[in-house]
This record gives sequence, structure tokens and C-alpha cells, in this order.
Amino acid sequence: MSRREFLEVLRGQLSGQMTQGRAAAHVRYYEDYIQSQVRNGRSESDVLAELGDPRLIAKTLIDTDDSAAVYDESGYSEESYGADDYADNGTESSAGKARSFKLDLSTWYGKAIVIAIAALIVILLTTVLVAVAPFLIIFGIVLYLISWYRKKKV
Repeated sequence: MSRREFLEVLRGQLSGQMTQGRAAAHVRYYEDYIQSQVRNGRSESDVLAELGDPRLIAKTLIDTDDSAAVYDESGYSEESYGADDYADNGTESSAGKARSFKLDLSTWYGKAIVIAIAALIVILLTTVLVAVAPFLIIFGIVLYLISWYRKKKV
């Protein structure tokens, strides 16, 4: 497989699966990578063999693509999201926009947040149990004394 064929297969697999800009950027990256490796003295076939199957690369890129893709009944709509949607220049009111937060557990801070939340839950449960335990113990003793007194009476 030649560089041109590799890039065409990659472009074909990515088209329609992500925005044209993102797909073009990925193809451009691999084209630049192959060219830089060839300039450094490696053969094109070695570089392509190292990269592997462009279909697998495309699948990986599609699976990890987190761009905001918008689909409607007419198909794919790229113009629905632009750079202005992500810029926070303070000139627009955020009253009409809903923002969401996606916790990425593959990062250290994502894991730290989960651990902190779990620790907080354990601390809260322990605090509640410690606060309620004396009342439960006294209640249990009172019930035991009542049942013991009833048995003695009979």
C-alpha cells in the first residue's frame, strides 16, 4: 500500500463519521508524520507498516472523537456548532445555554474526584452512625428492660 492509498482509505473511513475539519486534520497529521519519517531516512513502506491498517486507525479515531456532532433528520449538520459556542468571552448571557460537565475517569483528577466523593460519603455515613448510635443503644437497652420486666411480671 502506498502513502496515497493509505491516506485515501483513512479519509474514506473518517468521512461522514466526524466533522470534515476533524477528519481533514487527522489525515493531515498522518500525511505529515509519514513525510517527516521519510525525510528522516525511513522508507515509506516501513512507516506504513509501523502505522498499520488505516481502517483500524480510523475506527480508533472515530471511537475517541469527542467533538460535538449534531445530527438532524436531514443528516449531518456541521454549522450547528462553531468556535463561538465554546468561547467564553463574557459578552453573551449564559441564561439560555445549558452547560454540562463530563467527568473523565481516565485522568488523574477524574480519579481523584471519585475518590474524594467516596471518602466524603464514608465520612458522612460514619458521622450519622456515630450521632445516632447512642440513641439506638439506649433504645435497645430500654426495650430489653421492658421485655425483661414483662417476663418477670408474668
